[in-house]
Amino acid sequence: MKLLPMKTFFWILTFIFLSTVSSPAKIKVLTTLNYLRYITEQVGGDMVEVTALANPKQDPHYVTPTPRMNQLANNVDLFIENGLNLDIWAKNVIDASGNPKIQPGNPGHLVATINVPVKELPTEVSRAWGDIHPQGNPHVWVDPLNIKIIAENIAGRLSKLDPAKSEYFKEHLDGFKYRTDEAMFGEELLKAVGKKAGDILARKSKNGDLASWLKSKKLESKLGGWMKKAERLNGAKIMSYHKTYVYFADRFGIQLVGELEEKPGIPPPPKHRDDVVEQIKRETIRVILNDNFYSTEAADYIASKTSAKVLITYIDVGASPEVDTYEKLISYLLEKILVAAS
Repeated sequence: MKLLPMKTFFWILTFIFLSTVSSPAKIKVLTTLNYLRYITEQVGGDMVEVTALANPKQDPHYVTPTPRMNQLANNVDLFIENGLNLDIWAKNVIDASGNPKIQPGNPGHLVATINVPVKELPTEVSRAWGDIHPQGNPHVWVDPLNIKIIAENIAGRLSKLDPAKSEYFKEHLDGFKYRTDEAMFGEELLKAVGKKAGDILARKSKNGDLASWLKSKKLESKLGGWMKKAERLNGAKIMSYHKTYVYFADRFGIQLVGELEEKPGIPPPPKHRDDVVEQIKRETIRVILNDNFYSTEAADYIASKTSAKVLITYIDVGASPEVDTYEKLISYLLEKILVAAS
């Protein structure tokens, strides 16, 4: 066996040492859903290594944990779940991981939806009502204003795990929030409103008085982004298969008039299906939103009896090449609904 010259050996050791010094350890993160992976990558930048567990094309309610998932969870610093009883399967992964860092109550475990305003909190919880979420509707991420809160939660937890990089995470968080505000309201309006424009406009939007406030400030012409595009959908009546789009509809002024499911998580029986047909005819509803992982049998039947169009939709980042970022996901939903509703 031929030995390496001492000089060559020295340079190899030097290279390995410098590579280690110049490449700080990344925080290893595991998320349940792909939108959480995307947000974590945006606020964590080069300081995180992120993997998502669920296939973005599948129903996030029903994911079967696998030994591979348990293995991935064994070697991470942070586990992020949506919470609100959506990804309850995450508990099985955490329990089987053998990783004490990611157990609930420890810094390595984060429920990303903390502090997000939740809709549809049930006054009564009964299995007779179907797949009711006792903590409210969990599909909070389809409202871009909620995604900023989720990003803040993630950046805060990354900073707690690695305080030395807190300024780095804050800079990336601020950049992501600005890009979200820009996509939401348009760059021109942000500049016109000035400092803290994102916070001001978000507050006005949440209170339902954005339009009147813009009019009072003579700023209507400067509104752009998703909110400008959604003006054409203001008051539009839409039906959905599942209660997936409650937050999306509320944010963009869409009137969500009901679901094909009579009870959440249970396929609609024939009588309810026929009742929906009559409702669609009566109220001239033009669009039925059907998540890609639900059967289209009921929606297709109803469409055959009415003038409504069935729109197959994606709800998670990466479910198709056209929605490989969060920004593209929201743009996709708005554009598809605009076309179908016209």
